[in-house]
Amino acid sequence: MNSKLAHVGVIAITLLIAGCSTQSTNEPEPGTSAAVVSPARLPRHVDKSDRPHVSFDPCLDLPDATLIEAGYDPGSEENADFTPDEYTFLGCSYDTPRRLYGLNILSGNISFAEEQEKTKAYATQIDVNGRRALLKFQADEPDACAISIETTYGVLIVDRSLFKGTGEPAPESEWCAGLEDTARIFERYIPKEG
Repeated sequence: MNSKLAHVGVIAITLLIAGCSTQSTNEPEPGTSAAVVSPARLPRHVDKSDRPHVSFDPCLDLPDATLIEAGYDPGSEENADFTPDEYTFLGCSYDTPRRLYGLNILSGNISFAEEQEKTKAYATQIDVNGRRALLKFQADEPDACAISIETTYGVLIVDRSLFKGTGEPAPESEWCAGLEDTARIFERYIPKEG
């Protein structure tokens, strides 16, 4: 009897997991740079500027499997939009399952040149899957690191905070460790055009 109940439980959990997935069926294979082109839709927010519409929405365009691949819990998603009239940032926040890292993914229509100018005192130019990007961290902001990736509509910012839980900052070498790998995973979904 117990083995029958266990078998039924496994089947129920499998169906529940399969039924709750929001994963797109047309996502690129891991390790490729092919972007998923989302069906044309009006962005969740359109500002009053003449800037391009934000065509990549991390809350809608990153499949759960991709967040899991990067080490984040899709169930921890919280809205992180910033939508003044002058520009738009559509975003979501995620945590790792054990709350070691918190991540904001922000897709905005400020230009890469504006981002370079704003961060020139502390950013380093890098490459993320062939796109220009900026690695951003400051010694006076411990346990934080970000990468801004150039897009056709503006920038995608992958902004991470480290939570050690001790009240003391982590060593500086840990602030950005692995963040470029995370950015490469998410970059695969940024549209190449539009």
